[in-house]
Amino acid sequence: MIRPNTLHGTRMIWLLAFVTALALVVAFTTHSPGLVAFGLFIALIGVIALALIFIDRHMRASSRPEHMTKGELEALKATLHKGTLAAAQLPPSEDC
Repeated sequence: MIRPNTLHGTRMIWLLAFVTALALVVAFTTHSPGLVAFGLFIALIGVIALALIFIDRHMRASSRPEHMTKGELEALKATLHKGTLAAAQLPPSEDC
């Protein structure tokens, strides 16, 4: 499993944010139409990538693992058995 809060991942996010900000600075300070278009294109790609990274980190931080421990499985089995026993102890329903 990939840990979301690694130092390498944090550096990459900051590098991407820096490149995106630098592309915006280049786009707004240059007089060349080609550099304006290139800067805006790189900034757009960077903003989309940063948004997807933040969404991914939030989902990883708030998600549960996909496997269950033995204790969790036993607790789940106990609740299932209690449900069938409780249904068997109820009085029979009256037909109308």
